Amino acid sequence: LLSEELSRSNESSMRVVALTSLTADLINTISKDSLVGIPGSSLLKKNKDFDSIPTVSSGRMPPDLEKILSLKPDLVIGAKGFHDRPLSKLNNLGISTLSTSITNLDDLDNLNKTLASKLNTRTKSLKDILVSCYPKNKNKNKNKNKNLVVLVSSKPLLSPNNESWAGSLISSFKLNNLASEISNKTEFKGYVNLSPEWLLKSQPENILVIKTPGSDISQYESINIWNKLEAVKNNKIYTFDYYGLINAGGINAINKSCQKLSLI
Repeated sequence: LLSEELSRSNESSMRVVALTSLTADLINTISKDSLVGIPGSSLLKKNKDFDSIPTVSSGRMPPDLEKILSLKPDLVIGAKGFHDRPLSKLNNLGISTLSTSITNLDDLDNLNKTLASKLNTRTKSLKDILVSCYPKNKNKNKNKNKNLVVLVSSKPLLSPNNESWAGSLISSFKLNNLASEISNKTEFKGYVNLSPEWLLKSQPENILVIKTPGSDISQYESINIWNKLEAVKNNKIYTFDYYGLINAGGINAINKSCQKLSLI
């Protein structure tokens, strides 16, 4: 009982609004009682922990500033680039804000520590939160030269390079992303356009296809060179969810992606 009381006394009284599902997840892990506002995310709707917490945004619409202000937050956390304008407005109104950019596990580890510090409380280490991403024997006995390509879309053939969250996560499992060093201009930083000819010439051992709303494997099967790929012939096609591998999204989503990467 004494330890429980001490734990409660250490809990932060800071009121936090999270504008991304990942930061909401982290705050919920660090200090659940501090979280007073969350985004309207499909990932959070699946988790009962967030049922009673007000949502301040919907889809890709800008967050509702009036609703955020009504929650009287001490801190509002958003994503760099996507939430710059609302965070700037809130700053001008005297509310502390934090802009986050997560491109690798180190970024996420630093954010976890920063949030714990701001909330003046202890938290689990990232290795304890993302247990599947830090296995003790990660690819210990595997061929480190196993190669792959990730396909996010078929038209165009879009793939993450080493500047993306996906590229970093793949690299941490000692897997060789054949598109990691490619750089060409796309509207999405960290992603490059591939040609069917490049795919045919590179012959990746494994192909990871991303499942997004309204898409399935058939969009790739319609590519004229698809059946000429060794990965297709050898049934080395792996389907991954968008959340976890492409967009970090949340703790469970990341853990699931790490579990699947460890099986390649």
